[in-house]
Amino acid sequence: MNKAKKVGIVLVLLLLAGGGFWWKKSQKPPEVKILASVEVKRGPIRKVLEETGIVKAQVGAIVKIGARSTGSVERMLVRVGDPVKKGQVVATIDSRELRAQLAETEAQIAEAEARAAYTRSNVERLAALYDGKFISRDEMEGARQNAEVASRQVAARLAARDSLRVRLSYTEVKSPINGVVSQIAAQEGEMIVAGLQVANLVTVIDPTRLEMWTYVDETDIGQVAPGMAVEFRVDSWPGRIFHGKIRTIQPQPEVRDNIVYYQAIVDVAAKDALELRPEMTTQAQVVVQTKDDVLLIPNNALKWVEDQQVVFVQEADGAIRRVSAELGLAGVKESEVLAGLQAGDKVATQVELSGEKISQKKKGSK
Repeated sequence: MNKAKKVGIVLVLLLLAGGGFWWKKSQKPPEVKILASVEVKRGPIRKVLEETGIVKAQVGAIVKIGARSTGSVERMLVRVGDPVKKGQVVATIDSRELRAQLAETEAQIAEAEARAAYTRSNVERLAALYDGKFISRDEMEGARQNAEVASRQVAARLAARDSLRVRLSYTEVKSPINGVVSQIAAQEGEMIVAGLQVANLVTVIDPTRLEMWTYVDETDIGQVAPGMAVEFRVDSWPGRIFHGKIRTIQPQPEVRDNIVYYQAIVDVAAKDALELRPEMTTQAQVVVQTKDDVLLIPNNALKWVEDQQVVFVQEADGAIRRVSAELGLAGVKESEVLAGLQAGDKVATQVELSGEKISQKKKGSK
């Protein structure tokens, strides 16, 4: 082999050796730098579903009080915002015509009762004459019939009086529930005509009878059941958490923006209802599952590296260990650790990999 050929072979071998060294160096695991860390600890955890909702009045909590009597509004005794009690008169309708009819009927009752009394006494007088055979049987039967008719006329007049009293009671419009006046539809002097539909005068709402309609996504509804605890917030009370329980889940879905939702109806305590208003928007959390005294890791300690979820653990000597922990129940801020970590381990919540931050979420996830 000549000298030139030997030199060429040596150069090829050097190039191959250099390429292998560069490839090996390029495959070296990237350097990890921990910027922030926390200790793994034990504690309670719960899984919740975050949904939106609306505060609504319960069925029967809003009552429209109408007038069953025709006439002008004589007095409107309440204003919007006034508290009212069950049975309290909130308005009166002009009742002069009905009172006049009642007075006339009372006079007719007195006349009918006098006539009935006379016919009864006449029957007693004629009975003695009939026993003495001074009058015929037909006369006796006629007197008894007149007494029966007079008695029935008294009953008819009494029934007419009762009917007028009922109609007269309609001129006093009363609240059927305890609550607060939310709307007034008529003012003093306005004419009210009672027909096929009752004319609405006043609307009363019971502020203690509220519920919350939670709209649960179709992907979550399988995890929700009656009796589950619900926590919710409203913008008007920042930092305040209201509590309730799911009473029922409506079978009829509601479609919004091509997304199917199901309404979970949540009972609201009376003391909480007093601080809420119908149609308030809520941010709700349905508590699906809870566990006590489990190993916990912050969710921001879970990193995605090369499509694998890992945790970086800082050892006492400063070394960094990458762990694929087995996870259990996932909470909003923390997750349960089943294997791979132990209490006291320092896990990284913020890291840099070769100068670039590692993603906390898998690429493409929401």
